[in-house]
Amino acid sequence: MAALLALIGAARSAAIPCPAETGIHGVVVAAAGRPVAGAAVTLTTMSSSVVTSEDGRFCLHPVNAGEHRLVVYAEGYGLAEREFVVEDGRALKVEIRLRAAFGEEMVVTATRTRKRLAEVPLHMQTVPRSRIESVAARTLADAVEWTRGVRVETTCQSCNSSQIRLLGLRGPYAQLLVDGQPTLSSLAMVYGIEQLPARLIDTIEVVRGGGSPAYGAGAVAGVINLIPHHPDHTHVEADARSERMSGAAGAAETPSYSLVADWTPGSQRAVTFHGQVDRVAPVDVDGDGFSDVSIRDLDAVGARYHEFFLEGSARLAAEVNQMTEFRRGGDRLHLPPEQVDVAEQLDSSRRSASVSWLHTVSPRWDWRATASHAATGRASYYGAGGDPGAFGSTRNPLWVFDSHVNRGGAQGTVSFGVQGAADLIDDRQPAYGRVIRETYRSVSGFAQDDRRIGDRVTLLYGLRVDRHSAVDGPIVSPRAALMWTPRSDLTVRVSHSAGFLPPAVFDEELHIALLGGKAMVVRDDPGLREETSAARMVSLEWRPEVGRRTSMVVDSTLFDTRIDDLFHSLEADDPATPELEFVRTNFGRARVRGVEVGWGLRRGRLTVDAGFAWQQAELGDAEPDFGSRMMFRTPEEYGTVSVQWPLPRAFDLFAGLRYTGSMLAPHYAGYIPEDRLEVTPSFLTWDLGLSRRFALGGDRRVTATVAVRNLTDLYQRDLDRGPFRDPSYVYGPRFPRSLVVGLKVDL
Repeated sequence: MAALLALIGAARSAAIPCPAETGIHGVVVAAAGRPVAGAAVTLTTMSSSVVTSEDGRFCLHPVNAGEHRLVVYAEGYGLAEREFVVEDGRALKVEIRLRAAFGEEMVVTATRTRKRLAEVPLHMQTVPRSRIESVAARTLADAVEWTRGVRVETTCQSCNSSQIRLLGLRGPYAQLLVDGQPTLSSLAMVYGIEQLPARLIDTIEVVRGGGSPAYGAGAVAGVINLIPHHPDHTHVEADARSERMSGAAGAAETPSYSLVADWTPGSQRAVTFHGQVDRVAPVDVDGDGFSDVSIRDLDAVGARYHEFFLEGSARLAAEVNQMTEFRRGGDRLHLPPEQVDVAEQLDSSRRSASVSWLHTVSPRWDWRATASHAATGRASYYGAGGDPGAFGSTRNPLWVFDSHVNRGGAQGTVSFGVQGAADLIDDRQPAYGRVIRETYRSVSGFAQDDRRIGDRVTLLYGLRVDRHSAVDGPIVSPRAALMWTPRSDLTVRVSHSAGFLPPAVFDEELHIALLGGKAMVVRDDPGLREETSAARMVSLEWRPEVGRRTSMVVDSTLFDTRIDDLFHSLEADDPATPELEFVRTNFGRARVRGVEVGWGLRRGRLTVDAGFAWQQAELGDAEPDFGSRMMFRTPEEYGTVSVQWPLPRAFDLFAGLRYTGSMLAPHYAGYIPEDRLEVTPSFLTWDLGLSRRFALGGDRRVTATVAVRNLTDLYQRDLDRGPFRDPSYVYGPRFPRSLVVGLKVDL
């Protein structure tokens, strides 16, 4: 049943115009009687689905005579179900009323089976399309940073590489998936979260903690799954926007354009074509002649196709994408990189293709198989002082196969599958004597049981076995989660998960930063072992009844992650070489623990979301560079508050407040005379956005948006300056204040 609902949900299409005397005619309204636009109305008995128009109306046709079941879902409301009988040759008129509720969203990431969010035994959150649009997101990095418990941080002042942190852990500890598949390779992740256009994402599902055994053993901090855009009717959406970012020489103009064209010829097939073009202008914040925001010219195009077979019980989906990006940071950006003091320049490309088959064999059995290929490459220049030999090249093809089988029953679902991957990295940086040519192969098998025990307890448990070419022997990762609902409004979740990271090449090695006129090169210790981890979480969630139009949720989460044989980069410079060497070695044990609290409120389309985290991240032994036992770049406190508020006359307001507490940040000599361990200040930043919809008739509309990011223009005040700066000494807000103006047309 879970897979059947997934098939139906992906097949939403425009209703065929039906005569007034036949079919199912209806309207979906909120508790107060206001029409609900964009609600998904699914006739489960015929695998037919439509979305409601601006006035909340829908029509399903043709409909066979007999008993039928209608399921209606809209973002921010509870799931509504109706059963009725349709008489032959007669029309049926229905009105569906929705109530405000948390936890009714249908999600797939936590257990890889489709479930209501409130029934998932793991702690997870969703970022819907409306939130992505309200924050004026251009890329994945923009779209996810207003999610509770998530931090997006810049890691390089010259090229603006970024990473996503969950539970206080660095980017490699979270597994980033696209439609459930790990198709982003080591090279793609260096700049990947700013190379994934936000317009191609319908929903982001974030699982904090180890997740189910179905996901890679590297999913220590959690899983971030990007669910791509699925067409619900034939239409075209064009979006143009301009962003002006503050700098020492005045505001820099950044235009961005996107186009999405959906074609649904009937209810059995759909095609989507998409594209996005960004031209991010460089910004020099402190006026030293060196960029603090790099040039980023992004071009992304692609197409997605799906078709239903076997009377709607099976779906074939295929997708192709191509991305190219030019990125340049440093000084005198108009000159060739070998003629300037500092330059980090990347010409990146990524071509990917995937095909998947999802089949519901019977009410108890369904299975999915996916094959993916992604070829990432780049031509690079990491150099200082006009070095003519600092050019390099990297190519990174990745192949992934994934299979997943579910067997459902009255009390739960048993799942198992096999996954395989081949990841080739060919990286050549001759100026620094670095040549990496490695092929990493992995084969994994998993089994999990998602079972209800009585009316109040759900148990998810399973095992994952991985064979990785960089690790001797198999690694077994047990994972388990328990959900207890002592009352209808109270839920307790407990989870434990094991994982590991192999001693393979990671994104931090494929990025070469420049320090004091030298390149900072990370190399692996010859005896580097895999890193193992164990993560435990306990969460309490309370959803009190506060009225038909209003719902509320209060939650708190305790987390504790222990890492053994921690990967840690230590300074190990050889004075005889021109570069500054760091060696990645195993460095004992680390522990990250803390508590997150959250509060959410919904009243109709009004949504308030707040969260705050206190955490402590410690090393087992003091690291030798600075003698500190605290993990670097990990604030002890951080949090967000955001409001989406629908106003009269089709206005929508977004307001967000983000707090980042102080942290320890290493600051290496170059611009400063000697290495220092800095205590950074805290930051409190505001974002505001206002949009207005103009109806053109039917589902056609124009939406105008104005947004201000980092309204108070709080930004790092002690940036290093000049050619000898430390570009990794960067913290706080990712960008200075910027003004965004956009116009979107839906036809």
